[in-house]
Amino acid sequence: MKRALPLAPALLLAIAASPALAQTALDYRTAETAMEATPAGTVAAEADLRAAEHQAKAVAHLYRPTVIASASVIAYEKSLSLDLTGPKEQFMDSAQSYLGGLPGQYPPVYADIVALIAGRIGQALPGLLAPIPDQYDYTQRDVVVRPNVTAIMPLYTGGALEAVSDAAKAQVTLAQGGRELARGADSVRLAEAYFGTQLARQLEVSSRQTLTSAEQHLGNVRAMEREGVVPHSLTLEAVVARDAAKRANDRARRDADMAQLALARITGTANLVPSTPLFVNTTPLPPLTAWTGDVPRNGQIAVAEGAEQLAAAGERAARATMRPSVYAFGSVNAVRKQSLPVDPDWIVGATVQIPLFSAVNRRELVSAAQARREAARLRAADARTRTEGEIEKTWLMADNARRAYNSIASSVAAAEENLRVKQIGFREGVGTAAEVTDAQTALGLARAQRATAAYEYDLSLAALFAASGQSERFVDYAEAPDRQTVDDR
Repeated sequence: MKRALPLAPALLLAIAASPALAQTALDYRTAETAMEATPAGTVAAEADLRAAEHQAKAVAHLYRPTVIASASVIAYEKSLSLDLTGPKEQFMDSAQSYLGGLPGQYPPVYADIVALIAGRIGQALPGLLAPIPDQYDYTQRDVVVRPNVTAIMPLYTGGALEAVSDAAKAQVTLAQGGRELARGADSVRLAEAYFGTQLARQLEVSSRQTLTSAEQHLGNVRAMEREGVVPHSLTLEAVVARDAAKRANDRARRDADMAQLALARITGTANLVPSTPLFVNTTPLPPLTAWTGDVPRNGQIAVAEGAEQLAAAGERAARATMRPSVYAFGSVNAVRKQSLPVDPDWIVGATVQIPLFSAVNRRELVSAAQARREAARLRAADARTRTEGEIEKTWLMADNARRAYNSIASSVAAAEENLRVKQIGFREGVGTAAEVTDAQTALGLARAQRATAAYEYDLSLAALFAASGQSERFVDYAEAPDRQTVDDR
């Protein structure tokens, strides 16, 4: 059973075997798109921004009423116990008194008859009241369903609800700043990896050219030794120089493979070949005042401003704790026949809450919020100052790298011509092997310096655009028609 190779060694083997594999040309614009889709890109920052935007929309209308429909199922039992002794005695007394006075209300001729009838009724009353108990016990059991619709609406909260909305908007600003920071950081990171790979390849090409030149020189020395023109010691010196060039080429090739592996990881691609070469724009950058004249907008400043807005919302919320709040409310019983006798059919009202005393010192709470807001304001001002400093620094670095590249470009041509002359001089017997070796070293150094200057320009330019919040413009400079490229093969 074959064992699976770990990811990193497998990728290294794939890169090492790249001539035998179908490789994909990857320009810088495509690399940007590929990186954005990976976890290393701005996917998480975009998700944070969407979450903040949804949260802000969720609390944008807090003064709207909240309406709740509810239904309750209630099983209850009610017991009543009534003492009827007093009412019965009171009734008997009242009836006897009434019957006693009844004969006098009629003419004398009927008085005896009325008295007889009243006496008989009076004698019958105790018997009539006997079925009524002295105490009456009653128990009611039932199950009722009580559907209700209840509404509550804030009328005035002293700024508390406004503070919640402001805090949600501040979170959106913070998320936007976080996304811009992620974009800027990713832009610099991609430029470092992409053009770092190109730099490593150029250094590998330069070392390979130096190795080829050293091998040619060794061949010339050996031929001259066979003819007896030079001693064997010069051949040994040429072998040492060739071996040193070979070791340098091996090391440069490994560095190039590792750089390509790092680029493959952050772009999520395999078997890639970067196709956008190291470049330097011949047109000078816009003057520094064009970058710092207007207030720059980058992620760092957006985050600081979002923190300032959040602190302001916190102060507003702290002040609301010292102010009254007013709410309107209402409730209606949707099925009145199911209501209990003591339940109202509907309720409408308003509530006023006035804070009188709290365990928290609200004045100190307001003072703390004011201090946080002041601190956030100072940090925002510092962020603007630091941003301007970063813009100035990266602009100077890019301009210096462009000037250095232009001066080194002529040095490479001079070093190539110098090596050619030294090689001819050695073959003609008017030069030394040391002069040829020195010329080879000088040419390799000049080529490395030229590639390094272009790399420094590219990286500084990416950092400049990131500091000024314009990361998306970097690729336009990388593809501009006025660029000079370093693309030795």
